[in-house]
Amino acid sequence: MKGRMQVCSQPVQLGWRLACLAGYAVCIFTLSSIPGQALPSVHISDKLIHAGIFGLLGLLLCRALSPQLPTWRPSRIALLSLLLTIGYGATDELYQLFVPARSAELADLIADGIGAALAVWGWQQGAARWTWLR
Repeated sequence: MKGRMQVCSQPVQLGWRLACLAGYAVCIFTLSSIPGQALPSVHISDKLIHAGIFGLLGLLLCRALSPQLPTWRPSRIALLSLLLTIGYGATDELYQLFVPARSAELADLIADGIGAALAVWGWQQGAARWTWLR
């Protein structure tokens, strides 16, 4: 037993992936609920922030969907993850219409989609080489 790495069972591993995905989605929703005047000032483009946040969401979706859809090619999982991420970004932008001093911007949704597309493309390329990324 010495030197052997213990591997989680698939249901446990899937549970962790889904928990991380759900927790991250709640974090995005919580951050979107902050009124505009209470947001901290940052010195980088908010579009880069959107791309990073939704890129990570797309990656988490790929990792959560992969064991659920074992017969699907990685390209199909990547496409589904991209579409779901863009859908979540669209609902997030609509939600911000109802938050004081916040607005919905098409440019934010485009940044969400670009970040998600880059992340799921990276996952698709990496999953072919590194099985731990699946």
